[in-house]
Amino acid sequence: MFDIRILRSVGLLLAILSLVLVIGLRTAPDSQGGQEPQTYIVQPGDSLWTIAEQTDDGDPRDAVGRIKELNHLSGSTIQAGQTLLLPAA
Repeated sequence: MFDIRILRSVGLLLAILSLVLVIGLRTAPDSQGGQEPQTYIVQPGDSLWTIAEQTDDGDPRDAVGRIKELNHLSGSTIQAGQTLLLPAA
């Protein structure tokens, strides 16, 4: 039959591989489908909310967060003429 030391070694190896897989999946960056972000010139009257509604099919709250993160914005203030990067669709 099998030697208990071999079974323990295989179990330990499987545990380590599982841990590496879980850590790799949790730290992998989100994929944007390999597409480059789009640029958008802020128009008078625009807000992050209206831009998110116009350019993203999902929840505008999530889209605003992605726009802020991509453009390193700490607040929601934007100016007409400002160039923003928009996440790839």
